[in-house]
Order: sequence, then C-alpha cells, then structure tokens
Amino acid sequence: MRFSPEFLASLREQVPLSQIVGRAVSWDKRKSQPGRGDLWACCPFHQEKTPSFHVDDRKGYYHCFGCHESGDHISFLTNHDGMDFVDAVKELANLAGVPLPEPDRPEPAAFRERRSERSALEAAAALYESTLWGTGGRAARDYATGRGFSEETLKTFGFGLAPNTQGFLVRHLAREGVAERELERAGLAVRRDGGPLRDRFRGRLMVPIHDPRGRIVGFGGRTLDGRDPKYLNSPETPLFDKSTLLFNAHRARGPAHRSGRLFVVEGYLDAVAVAAAGVDEVVASLGTALTEAQIKLAWTLADEPILCFDGDNAGRSAAHRAIDRIIPLLSGGHSFHFLALPEGQDPDDLIQSGGRAAFDALAERAVPLVDAVFEREADKGADTPERLAALESRLDAIAGQIGDERVSRLYHRAFRDRLFALRRAQSRPAKREERGRATLAAPPLPAPATLDRALLDLERITLGLLILRPSFIERFGERLGEGIFVSDAHAGFLSLVMETYAQALPETPEDLTEALPPHARMCLSEVWGEGRHAVGPRLLERFSILTCEPGDDFLARCMTLFLNRLSLRAEVAELANEPSRLAGSGADGESRLLSLSAAVHAHTTAVQDAERALADEAAAIRRTRALAGTVSPSKSLL
Repeated sequence: MRFSPEFLASLREQVPLSQIVGRAVSWDKRKSQPGRGDLWACCPFHQEKTPSFHVDDRKGYYHCFGCHESGDHISFLTNHDGMDFVDAVKELANLAGVPLPEPDRPEPAAFRERRSERSALEAAAALYESTLWGTGGRAARDYATGRGFSEETLKTFGFGLAPNTQGFLVRHLAREGVAERELERAGLAVRRDGGPLRDRFRGRLMVPIHDPRGRIVGFGGRTLDGRDPKYLNSPETPLFDKSTLLFNAHRARGPAHRSGRLFVVEGYLDAVAVAAAGVDEVVASLGTALTEAQIKLAWTLADEPILCFDGDNAGRSAAHRAIDRIIPLLSGGHSFHFLALPEGQDPDDLIQSGGRAAFDALAERAVPLVDAVFEREADKGADTPERLAALESRLDAIAGQIGDERVSRLYHRAFRDRLFALRRAQSRPAKREERGRATLAAPPLPAPATLDRALLDLERITLGLLILRPSFIERFGERLGEGIFVSDAHAGFLSLVMETYAQALPETPEDLTEALPPHARMCLSEVWGEGRHAVGPRLLERFSILTCEPGDDFLARCMTLFLNRLSLRAEVAELANEPSRLAGSGADGESRLLSLSAAVHAHTTAVQDAERALADEAAAIRRTRALAGTVSPSKSLL
C-alpha cells in the first residue's frame, strides 16, 4: 500500500511525537519543558541512567546524544517497536483518528468475510475474558495462578474461560448479532450431522492467538476438567493457519528487534511463562513441527533465533525435524541456535524452579546449528573407519542440501574441521570418557580466567576508597570480611586499616594515614601514595573520575559495585571447581551445577548492569565538568 507524502505529513502534524515515544520512556521532569515541546528521557535504544535522548515536538524529530539514534514518528515505530512501514502508518493513523486512504477499486467479498470473522473472534475473546474474571471463573483463575501466572500476565495475554456449558458462546454472540455462519467460518462453533450449532471450546482456559500484525485469528484452549485433548487449537480457517504462525510474534517483535535475539519454544503456555519471567522476546510454534513458513517468520524477528526443546525424547525428535527443515533454507546471516533443556523439563518447569536466572544461564549454553548437526550425526556412530566414512558421507549430503552456495561451501569446511578433530581425538592413546547423550547437549561451562592485573588494581582502588572516605569502613564493614581480597598483602593491609579506624575513628584521609602503624607504609604507598593528600595520587591514577569530585552517593555506589565484582570472582572460581567435585553424583550433581550456574549468571548480569549505569553517570559528570571548564573529558575505569 502506498501513501502520499502529504498524507504522512498530516499524520505527523496531528500526533505529537512525544505521544509515540512516551509509551516507551519516562520523561525527565527537570530537563523537559512540555509546554515548548522540548522533552528529555533516558534513551530507549541503549542502556543509560542519565537522560540524553531528546524529542522535539515542534520539529517532529528525536535524537540521542549518546548512541546517535534519530528519526521521526514512523522510524521510531519501525526501529524501536519493530513494526513494518505499513503497520507503523496504520498505528499512526489510528492514533490520529484518521482513516487510511480508500483503494480505488471496491473491496472484494472475501475481504468483507474476513472482516466479519475477525469481529466474531474479537467478540469471543471479550466474552471469554469477562467470564474468566467473573464469579464463575475462580477455579480457572486458581489453576492459572497455580501455574505461576500473575493477574497482570493473564490480562496482558488476554486469557479467558470457555465454561463447560454447551451453547454458551453461540447464545451470547447470537444476542450480539453475530451470524451462525460467521461462528462456523471463524472456527468458534461446529455443526454435526445437520444438528444445532455447538461450541467448539468447553471447560478450557483460553488464550487468543494473533497474527504477526496483532489481530486475533484463533484460540488455544487448555482443558480444565481432564478431557482430551489436553490442548485444543482453533481448526484451520481462512484466518487461522497454524503452520504459518508463531504465537506471541506481535509482542515479541519489538523486544527481539532491540535485543537481537529470539527464543522459540513448543507450547504457548511455555511462551507465556518465559515472557512472564521477563524474557519478552519469545514465541511458540503452537505445538507443531517447525515449518518453513515459521522458520522464515522467525528470521524476520531475529537473525539467529534460539530453538528451545523439551528435555525428553519427543523434544529431541522435534529438534531433529527442525534441523532438517532449516538446513535447505540457510543463507548468509540467517541461522539458528539450539538449546536442550534438562531431562524431563520444559521451559515452564525451568522458570518455575529457577526463574529467569536459570533460563538465562541455560540460554548461554545454546549451540550453533552447525554443532547441533554434527553432534546429531556423530552420535549415530564414529568409532570405526567404516562409521567415520558413513558420517563423512552424511555430513557431505547435509551440506549439499543448503541452497546458498557460499554457506554450503562453509558448512563443508566446518564439517571437515570437526571430523579432523574427532579423528585426532580418537587416535590419541588416552582414556576415553563416556560420550553420554551428545545429541544437542549443552557444552560444558568454560573455566574462568585466573586473577589478572585488572582485578588486583580493583582491590587497590577499593582500599584507596576506604582511605578517601573513612566512613565507608563502617558502612561496608560486613562486606569486608575474610576472603574479599585474593592478595595476602591487600588482606593484611585491610586488617590494619580496620583496626586503626576502630581505635582512632579518623574522619579524614589525612587523619587515617597518619594513624596507620609504620609497617603499613609500604602498602599505603602503593594503594594511596606518599605524603599527605586530600586524594592519594596512586588512587587518582587508577580512578580518574575523582578529578571531577563526584559526590559521596556516587562513590558509595562505586564501592558497592567493586565489592560485588570481587565477590563474583570467588563465585566464578567455585563454579569452575564444581564439575570435577560433583563428577559421578548423577542428577543431583547436575541440578546443583545448573543452580550455581544460574546464580553466577544472575550476579554477573547485575554487576554488568550496575557497571553500565555508573559508567553512564560518570560520563555525564565528566561532560558537566568539561562544559564548566573545570576538567577535560577523559576515559577512566568507569
């Protein structure tokens, strides 16, 4: 559909840009002047703590002075929300209350029928939802909350209830003027042997299914009374073709566009559970084997989606079928990763037991498609020359199925490299370890790096801040326990500093350094510097933001970050030792390892988030001081 420049310009004039952007940001009240159309916020395109994102309503233009993202109404809807151009224009026209230009020729009858069917589906969704939240929906709500779904989640996804009363939907929608033929065409009701029209869904928790543009096209129903099938979808209709749809694609588009990743799970309740845990970039294949249309739709959301399969034989079989569908469609820049869940678990189970941290930790172990293919084929046997030859033949045939010639050539090369490594490993006269179940298995976690100079310097900065602000010794006393420092010299110096503070209660760096015993001077010289200083020269070298004289609140948050980073080092070291310590302990050991991995991943993510936030704040402090002419911008630890 084409739109004239005049029509697009009129839409921009009628809808303030701040109305579009304001759905994604919170305006900074100190910097913004709404009356003048001059608004500021933290940028929605990158992580920051101080507002550098500017919206000018008068010009209809936005710009971020941090990441340099800029544009107008439509570019925000396409670049931030992940809409295509036509949907962005339709969204803008809807906000402006302006109809889209009429096409030159009359609307075909099929289009009118589809519109009537959509109306019937929307009316059904409203009825199901009101029933769930009515007095008769308590048992269904209890079931949903027992699955871990909050009221907010149920409302976000439009959950509803089809009561176990035959004719409930037909009677209610008939009173609203919905014709019986529309109920049949929309898949909401069925007629058997010329009998009366009957509800298709009864006694089920209902979830609306949308097309990629966010329009309801069908429903999924989960039984509440034990009847089979457990899950029932709408039948194939002119609107609903489950082989071409991905559940939640319309909600996942924006988050996937921003994060660059997409998770594909098997069931829609799994997708709801993952999204409810905070992972918004998730879709579901509606319980079918992944089809070519679904693969291509997933690639419109992310270049390398991650397929998550249940940790059982059925899940592994589904993964293998997906591999066979994906291989011929591969092209430059488009592939998949594979994530096998623990044995007997689906994404919902994982979220229930470990929350988002467990899911994120496992997601880090997703394997590229090329490795998933190789492991699947190698697991069929590769321990004799004959089996190696058969493996090589199968891999050549798979690489030959790839339509993109360049990708096919690179897969041939990658398979040869892995075959060579496999043959070398088999030729070594070393004790072989049991292969175990290799198919799509998650690789072992890498061992952490040994202590480096950066962490030693971090220990020195932490000690320097204790001298700079003696009150921090008392404030962070509980965190400064045994084991926080790896360096024995630093640990000993910390003990002297804490003893000196307890005895003399110094209030300034000068008082504290003067009160330290003589045998602390060597370490003091390294951590702080020689002589009496308001800020030690060695500390200033390592932590140059101090030249900008940041406030105590900022320094306290830096101190918290540094102590968290030093604590994380010990956790990573413990995680590295767990596999060997837990070897042979079976499922309990694997569960312990996964739990520890999730905790370390969550701590790492929190530390990285805090570090980015403080770096943004430090950059803002530097800019402010540079504009005031008191300091020139420079890079620092933050």
